Parts: sequence; C-alpha cells; structure tokens
Amino acid sequence: MFAKRNLRAALMAPLLISLILGSVESALASNTSTSRTTIRDAVVSTRITAHQVTFKVDGSTRQLSTNARTVGEAMKEALVTLGPLDRVSTPLAASVKQNLQVQVTRIKVTHTIKKVKIAAPVEKIKNAKMMVGKTIVKAKGAPGLKEVDAVTTYADGKVSAVEIKRSTILTAPITKVVEVGTRPRTVDELNWRAVAKCESHGNPRSSDSKYGYYGMYQFSLTAWKTAGGTGNPVDASAAEQTMRAKRLFKIRGAGAWPYCGRFFYR
Repeated sequence: MFAKRNLRAALMAPLLISLILGSVESALASNTSTSRTTIRDAVVSTRITAHQVTFKVDGSTRQLSTNARTVGEAMKEALVTLGPLDRVSTPLAASVKQNLQVQVTRIKVTHTIKKVKIAAPVEKIKNAKMMVGKTIVKAKGAPGLKEVDAVTTYADGKVSAVEIKRSTILTAPITKVVEVGTRPRTVDELNWRAVAKCESHGNPRSSDSKYGYYGMYQFSLTAWKTAGGTGNPVDASAAEQTMRAKRLFKIRGAGAWPYCGRFFYR
C-alpha cells in the first residue's frame, strides 16, 4: 500500500512542477505587459499635459512648449529674468494653462533733484482807448527758479508716474504787466496797405482774368458791383479802389478776402 502511494506521488510531481512553472511564466508576462502599458501611458500623459505659453518681454515675444507646473517655472525655462521692481501679468505661483500669455513689464525708478524755471505770470490791463490787437508792455517781468526733488517711474522705458517729493522756490517770478486794447478798429484804421500788398503787391492794374479777380484788392466783378463800382476795377484809381474796398468790408467783413484778410489787424 505504501509502495503504491510513493509511486503515485512520483508520477504527480512532474505535473505539479509544470503547473507551477506555467503560473510563474504567466505572472511574469502579465507584469511585463503592465509595465509597458504604464510607460506608454506616462509618455502619452506627458504629451497631453505640455502647454503652449507665450511671454511678452522687452519688446519681443517668446513662445514655449512646457510641462512646467507654475508660471515661475515656465519663466525660468524661457530664460526670462525679473528685476526687483518688474511686474508680471500672471502670478508666478499660478498654474500653467494652455495658450497662456504672460506680459512682463520692466520697471525703473529714478530719483532726481534739478532746478526748473518758473514762468512769469502775466497781468493784463484793459485799455478802452487803445485799438483791439494793440498791446503795451508796462512791466517786463522775469521768470523765477525752483528746485524740484522728484521720483520718476518708467514702465518699459516710458514715464508712467512722477512724484514730487519736494519743491523749493529759489527765486520768485516777477509778474509781467501788459496793457491790452479793447476799442474796435474803425474801417479807416485797418491795415489796407498790408492787404493790398498781399492781394496784388499793391498794383491797382493787377488782373487775374483766368479766375476773374481785378485791381489792387482783387475784386470779383460781382464784389466790385456790390461795393457800388461800375465797369472793371482796374480802370478805377487806387483811391477809388480803396474806398470801394472799405465799403465792401462794411458789407461782408474780412471774409471778403479769405486769405489776405488776416493782414487787416497787423
């Protein structure tokens, strides 16, 4: 009986060994497959999480494809360095997102002390006896001088803020006093010579038949007729032309001479 049991055990041993070895091989194959899947998934995951980030700095644009987790890490990767006062549009600790745009503004602060002129104030005194446009300087006045202590902030090279820390007057300005005429000019007080010079070089026989302007004040025939003239202005004397021009001024004003009318008050 004992001998039969030993024989059965001897026959079963190879089968058990085969089964055990098969299970081990199967387990190893399964682990290898799982390992390969994990590596593949990691690679795919890496590709998916790469983000496109754009840095705008120093007048140029830097584009980066990165797996960085924060803006600060991505900035280091893009070789963007920050000064102590520089500003960043997105916090450095913020998470990187797809198509993120980050603006870096360079900040510079200067402290200056300089002397600055103070413009002389002007006091105007009306003079009803003097014609409009006339002025008389009664006191010349003089500029002053002050010392200004200022802090200027520059953003990307442009002034963004100026803070005056101190302003001290070194020399007070002296007021300039000017008399200003307020009396309207009469027609006879207008500068007719300057207008005639502008219109025709003062020539009473000047004729521009192409555009239809004649005489010392370049009348159109319609304007000449409006001023009471007859015929052609070039046939009238210089005195009559001036008289007709003054009459036309009373009717139409300086607008009758669109370009040269500005010389009436000079």
